[in-house]
Amino acid sequence: MKRLIQAFKKGRIPIIIITLLAAAGVTWFLLWGRQAAASDYITGKIDRGTVEVTVAATGTVQAVTTVQVGSQVSGTLAWLGADFNTQVKRGQVIAKLDPAIFQAQVENQRANVQNAEAALQAASTEINNQKANLQAAKANLEVARVQRDDAIALANRYKELSTVLSGRELEAAQAQANAAAGRYEQAAAQVGQVQAANESVKAKLEQAKASISQAKAQLSQSMVNLDHTIISSPIDGVVVSRNVDVGQTVAASLSAPTLFTIANDLTKMQVLASIDEADIGQIRQGIKANFTVDAYPGEVFNGEIAQLRLNAQTLQNVVTYSAVIDVANPDLKLRPGMTTNITIPVAKRENVLTVPNAALRFRPNLSEEEQQALHEKMEARRQQREAERQTPDNKGQEAEGKSQEKPAAAPAEGQRQRGDGRGGERRREGEQQQPARAEGEGEQRPRAGGEGGQRRQGQMIWLLIGGKTLEPRFVRTGLTNGRVTEIIGGDLNEGDVVVIGQNDVNGATRPAQPTTPFGQRPPGGGMGPRR
Repeated sequence: MKRLIQAFKKGRIPIIIITLLAAAGVTWFLLWGRQAAASDYITGKIDRGTVEVTVAATGTVQAVTTVQVGSQVSGTLAWLGADFNTQVKRGQVIAKLDPAIFQAQVENQRANVQNAEAALQAASTEINNQKANLQAAKANLEVARVQRDDAIALANRYKELSTVLSGRELEAAQAQANAAAGRYEQAAAQVGQVQAANESVKAKLEQAKASISQAKAQLSQSMVNLDHTIISSPIDGVVVSRNVDVGQTVAASLSAPTLFTIANDLTKMQVLASIDEADIGQIRQGIKANFTVDAYPGEVFNGEIAQLRLNAQTLQNVVTYSAVIDVANPDLKLRPGMTTNITIPVAKRENVLTVPNAALRFRPNLSEEEQQALHEKMEARRQQREAERQTPDNKGQEAEGKSQEKPAAAPAEGQRQRGDGRGGERRREGEQQQPARAEGEGEQRPRAGGEGGQRRQGQMIWLLIGGKTLEPRFVRTGLTNGRVTEIIGGDLNEGDVVVIGQNDVNGATRPAQPTTPFGQRPPGGGMGPRR
């Protein structure tokens, strides 16, 4: 303290303070200035790895065969033989309804059958009586016929002896003949009457037989209803749910109420997945699927797609299709009704160059001088490539094949760089847009499912050379999983430093510029101030 006071008195304190401030300023410039220069860009690396495209979906676990056991008759539940999680066999009695009403109906129908049988017996007896009456009437008719014939013969004889006999005797003989003819007609009418009565009795007999058949059918129905008071399991399995209790009234007037739900075999389950219509084209029958459930965090279950159903489900204008995934469940961990988060791998590329997706969207802020220098550099490369193409030797041909992924055109001075994530575009004020394409852009790119058919344009990324120089490269991309994208063509090597973002002058991070689906930046998202 004394030395500091003495130094202050001698005037050396200001010199020390100035020296310390100067040293601090140099240190700040070396450290913070160098850090700011190094942090102008956010970078990533070109790596080699695996790119896997998956389709995400949700679904519900269910048993392969599930049967809802109901009741076909109404009544009061008198007995239960199964509960939740009960193992049951086919034909095993699991519930009984009160059979009193149905037993009474059976007895009533049995009485009706007996009554119909008695009516049939009475009709049969009456038929026999009518047969006897018919025979008697026919006999009477024969007697009347004989008497009539005898009376007519006697009257004719009296007519021949009319000279001998008196008129009164002749009239009496004629009257007897007429009376005999009348009796014959009466006997014939009686025969017809007995025959009509016989037909009526036969009809009654047939009616009695029909009544017996009807009574027997009603008896059978009553017995079936009585049998339905005993409810049995239709399959082997386990009771998943029970919806009734003893004493509860079961009403089956309009539809059969569900008493039990029985799952056939819980060691084999199915997941009913809802696949979005945008992803259903990538799903095929037989591919593998992975899913998780909330009950077992971190555990992944495996299955196989067994069926793709054609029936579309529309909910709030979202169209989905159902996919059935077969799953083995030997440990019985999966239970019916569990919600699943499903991942279906549809394409995979191994040991390929990958680039972060942010690098495909990045566009730097370049001044006019930087754009001019970049244009001159790319123009020189283009002229060199054209010269190599005209060289007839093999080296020139190899150089031509190698340079196919480099830019075919460079931006001139005053141009403003624009990108849409599908290919570089350059535009000069007052001029038409000219797409900057890499050679071979028109080739077919592989789809997510590994099939060709969709065009892939060249895309531009920016490399950071030497930690300070930006250099554009055109590449052709393949599969993407949303984080990284496969590089299938371009002058890139593993370990190259690629720019994925840029910091503003004040140190704030500027992310990769978004683009619209038409390849243009939204308002305010340009690469630099408009001039």
